Amino acid sequence: MGCNVEATHRPTILVTNDDGIDAPGLRSLVSVLVSANRYEVLVCAPDSEKSAVSHSITWRHAVSVKQVDIDGATAFAVSGLF
Repeated sequence: MGCNVEATHRPTILVTNDDGIDAPGLRSLVSVLVSANRYEVLVCAPDSEKSAVSHSITWRHAVSVKQVDIDGATAFAVSGLF
């Protein structure tokens, strides 16, 4: 007996970083994952480079989220510090 998973179901992979939504490494990884056509690819990354601020928090300003066009993936750029 097989499981009740549809044949078209693909695992979801979340890609994130601290270098920003436009970082070449993030874009390359997403491109490879999308081209494999085996995964649902979700991306959530800072709207700009945020290296070395991983212990910071955003509390004085609202955090905003903007959908970004990355072919084959559902992607969002997030403002603020993480």
